[in-house]
Formats: sequence, structure tokens, C-alpha cells
Amino acid sequence: MASPAAMRELQRDLESKADDLHKLQKDIGKNHEIRKKYTVQLGENELVLKELDLLRDDANVYKLIGPVLVKQDLAEANANVRKRIEYISAELKRLDATLQDMEGKQNSKKEGLMKLQQRMQSLQAGKSTV
Repeated sequence: MASPAAMRELQRDLESKADDLHKLQKDIGKNHEIRKKYTVQLGENELVLKELDLLRDDANVYKLIGPVLVKQDLAEANANVRKRIEYISAELKRLDATLQDMEGKQNSKKEGLMKLQQRMQSLQAGKSTV
């Protein structure tokens, strides 16, 4: 049978790893929320770009700045929207890479947690595998 001190140490280690996993899962959730916002923004900007592409070269384009509509050159508006799409796409790629990394860490932490739980169960059963 394992000593009570060893069991307490394993219990603390288990709680610590569980807390780490919980924090990582929270970060993954935040990443999903941010990614969702960027995806919506990307869709909106792609729609704006399609609308701008339908306009004639001499069409009036206005940009909302605060409470004021300001006249803007069509080419400038087009360039601004394209840059925004480029930026959002780059952010989505970065978020995807971060998410993939975090999910790998999550799987690793889950495996470590399961091994620790199995070790504790075997120690409690009296089959010490230390």
C-alpha cells in the first residue's frame, strides 16, 4: 500500500494537471470565439467587395466615420476592403495554427492526466507501480 504522503503528492499533481487542462480548454474556447468574429468580419468584407465591384468607376462611395458619411474614392475604398480581407485572412490562419497547437497540448495533457489517474488507482488497490 502507498504511503499517505505519496498519495497526497499524487493528488496535488493530479489537481495541478487538471487545472492546467481547464485553463487550456478556456483558451481554446476564447480562440473559437475570436475566430468566429473574424469569420463574420471576413464574410461582411467579402460582401462589401462584391458590391464595390458592381459599381461604375464614376459612382459615389461613402465611408461611415463615426456619425459622419465621408465621400471616398472608389479605388481607395476597393483597396481598403481588399487590405482588410487580407489582414483578416492572415489572422484566421494564425488563429488556426494556434488552435492546432493548443489542441495538441490538450490531447497530451489529457493522456498525462489519465496515466496519473491510473497510477493513483493502482496505488490505492495496493499494486504499487512506482
